[in-house]
Amino acid sequence: MNVKTPLNAWHHAHGGRMVDFAGAELPVLFTSIVQEHQAVRADAGWFDVSHRGRFLLKGPDAVAWLEKLATCKVGSLVKGQVRYG
Repeated sequence: MNVKTPLNAWHHAHGGRMVDFAGAELPVLFTSIVQEHQAVRADAGWFDVSHRGRFLLKGPDAVAWLEKLATCKVGSLVKGQVRYG
């Protein structure tokens, strides 16, 4: 099963060569390795990480424990949201 990330349509619209990566459909290349390297060196680049960070914590102290571990607040998140920290 391929998970479609929030940026999936953008990747397709911009010519991403899509592959299965740990169950998520992600671009492995847009133009060429050399051209992409030069573009990042000259300007900027970004990487879609929206397929990462899936885990489940349960229990009455789960939020308190995670907020001690994480660098961001997680108690205000609702189901389906993510926050990087």
